[in-house]
Amino acid sequence: MFATALVLLAALLHATWNTLVKFSSDRLLVVACMDLVGLAAALLLLPWIEVPPAEVWPWLLAAVALQLVYRVLLIQAYKVGDLGLVYPLMRGLSPLVVLALTLYFGGEHLTDRQILGILLIPLGMLFLLKGGGGSGLPWIACPVVLLMGLCIGSYTWIDGNALKRWSQPLDYLVWLSLLSGLPFPLVALFARTRAFARFWLTDWKLGISVGLCVLASYGLVLWAMQLGSIAEAAALRETSVLLVVLFGMRFLKEPFGLPRLAACSLVLAGMLVMKL
Repeated sequence: MFATALVLLAALLHATWNTLVKFSSDRLLVVACMDLVGLAAALLLLPWIEVPPAEVWPWLLAAVALQLVYRVLLIQAYKVGDLGLVYPLMRGLSPLVVLALTLYFGGEHLTDRQILGILLIPLGMLFLLKGGGGSGLPWIACPVVLLMGLCIGSYTWIDGNALKRWSQPLDYLVWLSLLSGLPFPLVALFARTRAFARFWLTDWKLGISVGLCVLASYGLVLWAMQLGSIAEAAALRETSVLLVVLFGMRFLKEPFGLPRLAACSLVLAGMLVMKL
């Protein structure tokens, strides 16, 4: 139950920061500020953490590469679709990716109930393909959302396997933040110098809030994966789609039709099947 509570809290934080990114008028700068916060926190903690063992470095570097690709895709996806449509579709695919990798490569035993619960979550996302009560996703955005789901599922599985080899979730998060936190701030600094400086003067609270939510959410999920099943933690985290759809309706004035309600219901059902 403790691992479940960690993942559900992470889901709340994840939904919050994605809503803030979508709400922002300049998502590149928000992501750059987010990474700066993570980089600053990692540098502060660096004197007290260990260097990863050699066997962990391939996993860590693979996770960093996927994280950077994910950031690029995230910025593009939120330009063309509703938060309550893009987010559930990309997140709903990731448990399937984690499940497939887990079953193919082994290393975990999943019960039939766990597999059923995991499958219910992406099944709910099918109700969103036609728009879920609002405008549908532009066809040009479909490959972006698909790639995002693949990235999320892949780096989640990689994170879990890295922690099996090095059971130090805080240390792992610090190194992940150090290695992935510099590219986007550098791009913003050199390509958008004035806008980046102006953003820190006017919207620094937004950038810091997103950065702190990202760090806390990721850290909680890493901790939960260390305590339990990687595939189950990945699926439970996707309960954040419930909150994102509601946040989109409340704060971004997005529609909330019956398809989105059905999708949320199946996500909730999947969580209950796994845990009750």
